[in-house]
Amino acid sequence: MSEGAASWPLSLRFLHWLSAALILAALMLGTYMVQLVHDSAARFELTQTHKSLGITIFLITIVRLCWRILVSAPKPEPAAPMVLLAARAAHIALYILLLLMPLSGWLMATTTPVRVPTKVFSLFQLPYPLSPDIATFRFAHTVHVTSAILLAALIVLHVGAALIHALAWHDHTLERMWRTPRKAPQLPGRR
Repeated sequence: MSEGAASWPLSLRFLHWLSAALILAALMLGTYMVQLVHDSAARFELTQTHKSLGITIFLITIVRLCWRILVSAPKPEPAAPMVLLAARAAHIALYILLLLMPLSGWLMATTTPVRVPTKVFSLFQLPYPLSPDIATFRFAHTVHVTSAILLAALIVLHVGAALIHALAWHDHTLERMWRTPRKAPQLPGRR
């Protein structure tokens, strides 16, 4: 096993998989409610859940970024410099989109001419500090939809890269984000 096979800290692994589940739920719910739900009452409830997921993802992303600054990452598996650069660029793009999506969604909600409250899991309501502005709403909507498409594409790329690491390159990249890699058994009398 290579020296870089140390796993990610459990806290970051937990936040990673929690984020992944919430992101997939938000993307699927957003697509479903926009493309297939035409009843305004049903869509209202789905939109509230979608907004709540987005706010949760935003907060978890902030926590992940802060925690990532405080906790050192394991050394990456040996790879070509271009592979490491591509991985770093993809991760930065993922974090940017995970911040941009909820912010653009909130900007849409706060500038829409139709003032529908944003109730976060029915626990509290977010304020709308901006006045309705259709131009800002349309811009935020474009950013939100474009970001969703880019995020979905990056997720496919991210999952594909993880599978290549595991199935083609047989390294420990995916395993380190799932669990602590198993060490090779030591023979008696050897250190």
